[in-house]
Amino acid sequence: MASERATVPSDVIVSDLYKPSIDYKDDGGSDQPPGNLGPDPEVSAAQEQEAMDIEPEPPAPDDSPDWRYPLLQRLVDGTLPSDQAEARRVARRANTFVLLDGEIYKRSPLGILMRCISCQEGIKLLEDIHSGACGHHAAPRTLVGNAFRQGFYWPTAVVDATEIVWTCEGC
Repeated sequence: MASERATVPSDVIVSDLYKPSIDYKDDGGSDQPPGNLGPDPEVSAAQEQEAMDIEPEPPAPDDSPDWRYPLLQRLVDGTLPSDQAEARRVARRANTFVLLDGEIYKRSPLGILMRCISCQEGIKLLEDIHSGACGHHAAPRTLVGNAFRQGFYWPTAVVDATEIVWTCEGC
């Protein structure tokens, strides 16, 4: 209504606010004033730093072959896998991929090129988006959309994002 400057219907109650509806002056609040930090600020700072030190888990070794390898072989050499069903799948999928300067890119339906990355790199990217400085612990499809809009692609993105969200303690 406000954006259209239309008249307000008779069944809608309108109230114009000319001052804040919350009085902050007598807010007791639970926060302590900055001068009263507690018994010993050095001990509390050390405990806080200790709580913030989180050692990252080493990445698990990935025994699966890189998903880009058969497509890369098709684009570079024109060779296909020996399995007939796999060869048909790779030949069909290779039409949407492009090789530029030794890197493989997926062409989106709009024609935008997305750099193909390994699944391990994709998981790391999703973790950074999910809990990074600009992260907001979003849903799996939102995470994948953010990664794809940044220009990255890998086929197991939705599954990886779902796993990250389900195992996130903050969510």
